[in-house]
Amino acid sequence: MDGVLGGEPGGSAIDGTGRPGGPDAAERYGAQAQVFLSRRQYAEAEPLLRAAVRLRPDSPDLLNSLGSALWEQGKPAESEPYFRRASALRPEDCVILNNLGLACWDQGRPEEAADCYRRVLKLDPAANNARMNLGVVLSDIGQFDEALEHLREAVRVEPDSPDTVQNLGMTLGRIGQWDEALACYDRALEIRPDYAEVHRNRGYGWLYVGDFERGWPEHEWRLRCRRHRGCRFDRPVWRGEPLDGQSIILHGEQGLGDTLMFIRYASLVKQLGGLVFVLAHSPLLRLVARCPGVDLAFDGSTISPDCRVHAPLMSLPAILGTTLDTVPDQVPYLPTEPLVVERWRRALDAELAALPSRTPGAPEPARGERPFLVGIAWQGSPQNPLDRWRSYPLASLAPVADVPGVRYVRIQSVDGLEQIRELDGRFPIIQLDSERPREFHDTAAILSLMDLVITPDTAVAHLAGGLGVPVWLGLSTVGEWRWMVEREDSPWYPTMRIFRQTRFGDWDGVFERMAEVLRAGLAARATAA
Repeated sequence: MDGVLGGEPGGSAIDGTGRPGGPDAAERYGAQAQVFLSRRQYAEAEPLLRAAVRLRPDSPDLLNSLGSALWEQGKPAESEPYFRRASALRPEDCVILNNLGLACWDQGRPEEAADCYRRVLKLDPAANNARMNLGVVLSDIGQFDEALEHLREAVRVEPDSPDTVQNLGMTLGRIGQWDEALACYDRALEIRPDYAEVHRNRGYGWLYVGDFERGWPEHEWRLRCRRHRGCRFDRPVWRGEPLDGQSIILHGEQGLGDTLMFIRYASLVKQLGGLVFVLAHSPLLRLVARCPGVDLAFDGSTISPDCRVHAPLMSLPAILGTTLDTVPDQVPYLPTEPLVVERWRRALDAELAALPSRTPGAPEPARGERPFLVGIAWQGSPQNPLDRWRSYPLASLAPVADVPGVRYVRIQSVDGLEQIRELDGRFPIIQLDSERPREFHDTAAILSLMDLVITPDTAVAHLAGGLGVPVWLGLSTVGEWRWMVEREDSPWYPTMRIFRQTRFGDWDGVFERMAEVLRAGLAARATAA
């Protein structure tokens, strides 16, 4: 729900009896805070509101305003208690309920958020902002039909609201109706031409359908979005000019997978004659430092080299004019370390020698024959709001495990490891190491030993693809722009094959198809041998 806040927070402070307060300190703090809130200076308003709430802890207006100031700063967990206290004091206040829904949604609890919006609509059926927010939440949990009902009604009531129009477009895009989705984004920008979140979403839409010429420039609007997570430098942004021996800092801005995907551009930047420094997440440093074109990788914790210009890694396709036909797809561009690979090879051989028969009666490789090794991951970070779509249950991988001659090797690092215990031995998994977080250079070495990698849309997919390892991507019907529309291959990773859900939430069908393809491939390989 980019750019959407449920009502303007605030109001005149009242005391615990509901009577208008006098000119006391709480009111003065509250009035000063309202000035900052009206200017969107939420950090400045926060200490004033905290002081006011300490003096008037029973004021729903002050509690709601403090919650709103925190929410606007990207602190939903801190905002929620204030919204809840305000709602308990004034249970029929629709603005407070709406804001409580926003706080729940931002913490990955969409069902609770939907309940808040339904309560608002029960109190006030004309509350169109709550109707729109309910539509967005229902879209997020895959209830697309009901979501579209609410969003279309919200647009009918407020056809000139850019928020309602763009949120309708977002849901239409999720179900693959891209012509209608892009038309909604166009309409929203007619109403509000400088709406950064809509420009960004329209850029995603064009990238989805392969219109890179329009998609990349529009994608640059993400840098202006209200909650964009990026670096700030007091140096000019690089525009693609020759570097003439000067230094440039390339920097990540989002997830680990984004850095792994776009670090491929470092070698192209290096060709323009400069020193290429990369600011990256700490877990990636050892890997990124060895990538072609990178002179130095750092995480900012110890050193911060100077530079003449800088550029976000995700801006490089726009800066360098990447089209669908000119995607730099040479792999591998991510490195492995021979000594590290050899160490993991010995560990893997020891595990294979000690592993008992997979299941009684199941065909096993002939003596001395190496099994077909499939590295598996199944879950991304639970903190990612899209993880409910992209991750799948480990148990759903059973059809592939049943293919004769296949051995699973755990690539999954930390999140989701409890699912191995829940399998109760249904199929064995070689684990190689403990449940401690694994360094990326170690994961890269293990992946290089695999015959195949199966993964959801996480950093593992980008790591395997960048290494040039055969990788099968299990993808929800709601995928990210980078995997495009209705493709089984990827222009970014030549060794990748995409297996998409044919029905939202149906992972069983995905892995049954994988098993069929793998079984046929192994049979053909055996025949050729």
